[in-house]
Order: sequence, then C-alpha cells, then structure tokens
Amino acid sequence: MALHGWHSGERIIRQKLGLDHDPSTLMLYMSIDGDLPADHGVFHSTRLPFVPVTTLDAEGRPWGSILASGDGNPGFIQNSKYTTLNIDAKVWDGDPIVENASKFSEGDEMLVAGIGIEFTTRRRNKFAGKLTKLRRANDTMQMELVVNQAIGQALNCPKYINVRDLIPHPITSPKIIYNETHLSPADRLPPELIQLILQSDTVFLGSSYHAPPGESHLYPSHLGMNQRGGRPGFIRVASDGRTVVLPDFSGNRFMTSLGNIESTSLASLTFVSFTTGDVLYLTGTAENLCGPDAQALMPFQNALTTVYLTGYTFVRDALTVRQRAGTLPQPSPYSPPIRLLAEEGTGISTLFKEQEPITALLTRVDIHSSTIATFTWESSTALKIIPGQAVILDFTSLLGKQQYQHMAAYKPSSVNDDRLRTWTVSRTSGKRNFSLTMREKTNGVVTGALFSIARKVAQLKPEALRDTRPLNLTVRVAGVTGAFTLPDSEATIGNGELGLVVPQASLQPPQPQLLWVAGGIGVTPFLAMLDDLRKAERTRDIHLVLATREPEIFIPMILELIPHDSHHRVTFDVFSNNTSEHPAHPNVSLTQHAGRIPQTFWDGLCISGDVFVCGPESFEKDIWQALTAVGVDAAKIKTEGFEY
Repeated sequence: MALHGWHSGERIIRQKLGLDHDPSTLMLYMSIDGDLPADHGVFHSTRLPFVPVTTLDAEGRPWGSILASGDGNPGFIQNSKYTTLNIDAKVWDGDPIVENASKFSEGDEMLVAGIGIEFTTRRRNKFAGKLTKLRRANDTMQMELVVNQAIGQALNCPKYINVRDLIPHPITSPKIIYNETHLSPADRLPPELIQLILQSDTVFLGSSYHAPPGESHLYPSHLGMNQRGGRPGFIRVASDGRTVVLPDFSGNRFMTSLGNIESTSLASLTFVSFTTGDVLYLTGTAENLCGPDAQALMPFQNALTTVYLTGYTFVRDALTVRQRAGTLPQPSPYSPPIRLLAEEGTGISTLFKEQEPITALLTRVDIHSSTIATFTWESSTALKIIPGQAVILDFTSLLGKQQYQHMAAYKPSSVNDDRLRTWTVSRTSGKRNFSLTMREKTNGVVTGALFSIARKVAQLKPEALRDTRPLNLTVRVAGVTGAFTLPDSEATIGNGELGLVVPQASLQPPQPQLLWVAGGIGVTPFLAMLDDLRKAERTRDIHLVLATREPEIFIPMILELIPHDSHHRVTFDVFSNNTSEHPAHPNVSLTQHAGRIPQTFWDGLCISGDVFVCGPESFEKDIWQALTAVGVDAAKIKTEGFEY
C-alpha cells in the first residue's frame, strides 16, 4: 500500500513538536514499505518466540495481544508468500485477540499490526495489514496476515530496548485474575497492577487510525503497534489509579503512534513480566500533551501521552518464554533518568516558568582540586532553599540546545540531553546567593564546560576567580527541588506566583540526634545543614560518617562550619585510604579510619532516629544493606540520589 503523505493526526503532532518544517523529516513516510520485504519475512519466521499485535474490539478500542510460540521457540510464523505471514500461535483465555477474533467469518478482513523484537540483539521490524483467514482450535489460533505496511530495523528506533536473555518456558497455566473490560467512573486499577506498571521497563503501545470520510483513499484506516522502553518506573500512574502517563523520548521522528493517537484518541498498553509470564492488558482514551501542558503534568518532560483506562485484563503465567534464571536485563544506555509526576510530591518545591525566567549569575569559583570546585551564584530574585535541597539550572544559554541525533554510540545520554542539571546546594548566603560544590564528571557536558572556564581563568588571572561577575556567565534557574531536609527545617515551599508549586511531604517532629552518612561529594547536603545550624545557633548532637578519597578537601570544609564556641557535639568518622592532618576542634571528635566502612562499625552503634544517606547509588545501596542488617527500620533511612 503506497502512502500519500502524513495523515491528519501525524501532521498535527508534527506541528506541535516543531517537526513540520524540518526538511529531514518531511518525506520519512516514503521509507515505509507497502509490502513485506523478504528479509522481514525471514526475521519474523526465524528469530521470534512471540510477537505483540494490536486488534480492535467491537467498540473500536485497540487492545494489545501476545501471539506466542507454543514451545517458546521461533518458527510459529511462516512467510508463505510475498506479503503474507501465516501464524500458528498459542493463545489463552483473557488475551484480547480471543474475543476480538471470535466474530471473524470466512471472507472477512480484520485490521492488525505488530512488532517483532529480538530482545537479545535489539533487532526489530514492524508490520501492519489485515487478517484474511483465522481459525481457532482450543489454545491454538491459526491466521493468515497480509502485510501492507512495514518498517525495518534501519528505521525503527532501537534505543530504548532493554536487552534480555529469553529462553523457552513451554509449560504454563494461564489464569485470568482480573477481567474488567468496561470500567465505571469510580473504578481504578488494583494496587498490585499499579506496582507491575511502575516496575516495568517495557510496554507495547497499540494505536489506531480511523480514516475520516473522504480521506480513506489517500490515508486508509490502519492500526499500529510499537514498543516503548526505559528505566523501571519511567511509566507513571496518576493518583486516580487509572491514568497511565507515558513519556515520549527522542526517537526516529516518524511519529506514527502519536499521530494515530492525535487523530483517533485511543490506545492500548500491554505489559509483560518476563520473569513470571504474567501479562497485563490495558485500553483507554489517549491524549498527547506537549510543551507547557506536558510539563505541568510531568515536570521537564516536553512530550507525553496519557491513557485514561476504560478496560483491563490480567492473566498470570501465560507467556511461553522467560528471562533466563540468574540473568538481569541489560538496560539501554539511551534511557534518560525517571521523571515523576508533579502530583507525586516527592520533593519538588517550585518550578519556574520559562516565560518568566529567573536567572543566576556566576559570582565566584573556589577550586579545591583538579576535579572538585565550588561555584557560587547570585539569582535575579530571592529563592527559598531549605538546607539539603537542590537547584535545577538550565545551561542552554551557555551550551545551546542539543541538536537532534537518532543514535549517539559515543555518548548515548546526549540524545535526550535537555541541558538541565541538578545539584544539591552546599551553602546559601542571604536569599539570592547559593553555592554548588561539585565534582567534574568524566565526559560531562556541563561540568566539563564549567571546569574548563574555571581552569582558564585560574591560568590567566587567578584573582578573578574571587569575582567572576565580569564573565557575565548567566543561566536560567528552572526550579528548587528536594525533600532530603532535616525534620524541623522550615517548611516554606516558595512563592506560588513564580511557577508550579508541588506539595512536599509533611515534616516530622524533631529528633534529638542526627546520623549522617556521606559518600564523597555526597557530603554537600550536610554542608548546607551544618551551615544552617550554625546560623540559627541551634544545638544538635550529630554523628557524621564520611567515606572519601579526598579527606584533605572535605574535612576542612566540615570543620569550618562548626564554630568553636557552639554547643554542637559532632562525632566525625572518616573512612579513606588517605589520611589528612588537621588541628583539634573542641566540639568535634574526629576519627580517621583506613579503608571502607566495615559492617562491624555499624554493629557497635546505637541508632534510634532517622539516618540520612547521600552518595552514589552503589554506596547508598551498601549502606542501606548494612543498616538494615543491624535492625534499622528501612523506613527511617532517608536517601538522596544523584539523578533527577
């Protein structure tokens, strides 16, 4: 089937995303084959143990199904002739295709679309067309599918496919747990199904295009099936328990799925547990949100799709392949960090509107080592930053917008780089000045630029580091974020007139003793907390545990923030392979230990209150395991990650 251009929905979404005037994408539709290429036929028939497909129910709603090999091996699909696929699949009660195909009669045609993915290699090919023959016998369904649209792996986006080692699992006992195909306004997904969604790193997205009268000869009705992948949790569920939010990442820019949704506002989502074989089928009304509308729902996400569920089915132990025991998925290096919904209220305080920008001017740089420095900024308006929180800065003005790249093997993270960076504030001065102590990241675009500027100034005019305002290095302040704050920190959220305000969790009553655990540069929120306690002249007993390769840098930073005449009592344990000499402090009991923090260290502590842990993910995981091993309630361990 030859295509005559982008259909109306595709034209609308391309305009919303600014692609309508991009000459490199105007003619992409000509890359969609009108039949089944021979290599696609070989791929489908020799490489796939299952294939997700989209069909419509009696009401025209799309549902995603899983057609699987009975024994879990490839070969259940045959390319019998030119454009035809013959499929001999195992099906189970509860899979939508069983009901959708039940009214199929000889001589009928039924729209269908599918995507074949070889998860071990990320190879993938898409197809769409019509079922012309169909017969079911017990748990087997035989069908003949005539393909009239195909997109090959050279054009399909492989970026977000998480590699899996799948093996046959032919012995299954499919069981319908939920079969709620029509929901009332009060219905919501059960908690266990919401958790399945939040834990998933892969979803199969089904869509449909219903040609309006007068256009079917140019843009015939058809279905779509696609794959979306990311880090576990990249798909969110709203507080109503039935709106699923799917962020859109940089892809191949065909926009076929979003275009279908723009025209026919329906979609299906199918989730598979590759460890248990469970399958969750969802269908609902869909809407694409772009720009400010998207960011109001999911901060900093420029495009997303919401699916308000109208039906769902959940079947246990159905799929005839499983993840090989003892293996884990290999995450795609292209997947960006997870973004949460604004309503989730996990610490984002205030997001500032791009239309009314707040800026920050670099005023000072303190270089501590070749890879660690403190950059001090002055904002154009007063900011409310609670100690332990972070600022979100937009470096587009310094680096320019990231240009489109389909693939970037040398640096996959650059594909979705929006120039936003988040750092915990290490110190504030007044309402407008804040300092960020950071480590230069290997191949880091932003830290690389900042450290390069600092080194150049230090080389040419070192005294200028004390006042860098003449450089006029100004960036946009995108927001203030973070719930990693002391229980009795001031609870002011910020000026609601400045932007989108998101509620924080309610603050807990004060605790008499604080235990802080930091890994390297993860000490920064504790610097801010110490500075705040010093300014407020509040008395606290603090136990700070620091693991670092640079004690000579971080120990002086901490001691400087503890006045000699204060009533603070600080126990300070430093674990490092290096030692550092420092003068005695009357209020600090400093002990330097060789090597890593051993489990025996925690065995000897009496831990009664909350524990604050900040550092790299692996460090936080090790500390969490060590603390829970000595009986610390996991709910009392507060962590602050490095990715936002």
